[in-house]
Amino acid sequence: MPAAPSTTRVLVLRGSEIVADPPEPLESLVGRDGQVVWIDVVNPTPSAMAEIAKVCNLHPLAVEDALKRRQRPKAEAFDRYLFITTHAARPRGTHGVALDEIDIFVGRGFVITTHAATPVIDEVRRRIQHAAPELRSVEGYLLYVILDVVVDSYFPVLDALDQYVERLEDTLFKQPTPRTMEQLFEAKRALLQLRRVATPQRDMMNLLMRRDSLLVGAPLNVYFRDIYDHLLRITEQIDTHRDLLAGALDIYLTLTSNRLNEVVKVLTMITAIFASLAVITGIYGMNFERPFPPFEWRYGFVAALGLMAMSIFIMLAIFRRLGWI
Repeated sequence: MPAAPSTTRVLVLRGSEIVADPPEPLESLVGRDGQVVWIDVVNPTPSAMAEIAKVCNLHPLAVEDALKRRQRPKAEAFDRYLFITTHAARPRGTHGVALDEIDIFVGRGFVITTHAATPVIDEVRRRIQHAAPELRSVEGYLLYVILDVVVDSYFPVLDALDQYVERLEDTLFKQPTPRTMEQLFEAKRALLQLRRVATPQRDMMNLLMRRDSLLVGAPLNVYFRDIYDHLLRITEQIDTHRDLLAGALDIYLTLTSNRLNEVVKVLTMITAIFASLAVITGIYGMNFERPFPPFEWRYGFVAALGLMAMSIFIMLAIFRRLGWI
C-alpha cells in the first residue's frame, strides 16, 4: 500500500483574525508579536520536517521522534519550546480502540502538530475559531485546546466499552460460551491500551501545570487543571472497568466449573446405576455349573429384571437423599 501523501496547513491566529494558508513564507510569519502560527503537518516526511525545523530551530532528536511515531506520551522541555507526545482515541468496531499519536512543538509564536489523519484536529480548528479573540494569540491556550480535545476523545470510547461490558455481564448469567471468554479478554486488552496512554498523560499534565513551566503561565493553569481532572476521571473509570472485567472473568470460570461439576455428577450417577446392573448380569453370566436355584428357575429371568429395577430404584433414592437430583 503506498504511503499517504504529506500535507502542511498553516493557520495564523491574530486575535479576532484567523488567516488560513497565508502566502507569506514561514520565516516571515514565525516570531511576529501578537500572533501565533499553527503549522499542522499530516503524515510528516523528513523533507517537510527539515524545512520547519530550520525555521523554528527544532532539535534533531525531537524531530526524529515526531517522524518515527509510536512514542510514549511525554512532555520534554527544550531551551525555547516544549515537545509533547499525546494520543487521541477513537472506537474501532464494537469494543476496540484505535490510538492516534499527535506530536506537538510549542514555542514562542508557533505551535506545530504532526500526525496521521485524525478527526481530532478538525475539532481543534472548530473550537479555536469559537474561542475568545484575546486567547487565540496565546500559544499555551492553543496547546490547551489540542490536549483538551484529545482527552475528550476518550469518553465516547469508554462509554462504548461500558455498554459492552454490561452486555457481557448479562450474557454471563444467561448462556456463557467460550466466545464470551474471548470477548472478555478483548475488552480487557482495549482497556489496557487506554490505560497505557492515559496514565502518562496524567503525569504529563503535572509538568505543564507547574508555575515555572515554559509557555504555560498562571492564567492558563486553571485550563490545564481541568484537563488533569478529566484524566483522573478517565483513569479511575478505566480501573473500575478492569475490576468489573476481572470479576466477570471470575464469574465465567465459576459458572463453567459449576456446569462441569453438574455434568460429572450426572455421569457419576449413570455410572453407579450401570455398575449395579453389571454386577447382577455378571453373576448370572458366570459360565460354570452351580446348584443355585435362580439359574434353573423358570422365572429367573423375570426375577433378574426385577432385581435390576429394584437396584435402580434404590440408587435413585440414595441420590435423591444426597440432594444430587
